[in-house]
Amino acid sequence: MTELDRQTIETALDERLEELRRTRAGMQRESEGGLSGEVSHVDNHPGDEATETHERELEVTTELFLEEEERRIGEARRALAEGRYGRCLNCGAEIPRARLAAMPEAVRCLDCQRHFEGLHNQHHSLDPDR
Repeated sequence: MTELDRQTIETALDERLEELRRTRAGMQRESEGGLSGEVSHVDNHPGDEATETHERELEVTTELFLEEEERRIGEARRALAEGRYGRCLNCGAEIPRARLAAMPEAVRCLDCQRHFEGLHNQHHSLDPDR
């Protein structure tokens, strides 16, 4: 990997991390605006309560996705520092350049990522505490 490639990758990871931070800040401003505008839930119609609950659940889910992406950016940075960026964590195959261009934080080839997500989803669907 050339120094130019390394700089391009680092810049892409930095930009994606900044985008995540802007998204989080926007979500926080929106959430704070909604909370400060509510005086009391006593007079709210049950449909309004359901809508608010749904919106809070969406915010929590979005935050989980953002945290996961931030974690992947950290993994990609470590791989870059250790000279293994662009190689799948699981099978060691080269990750296609098109995938890395679209998702510079990718640390698995598409097949291994699908398998990883499938196992992750299966584990959580079997967890009685979830």
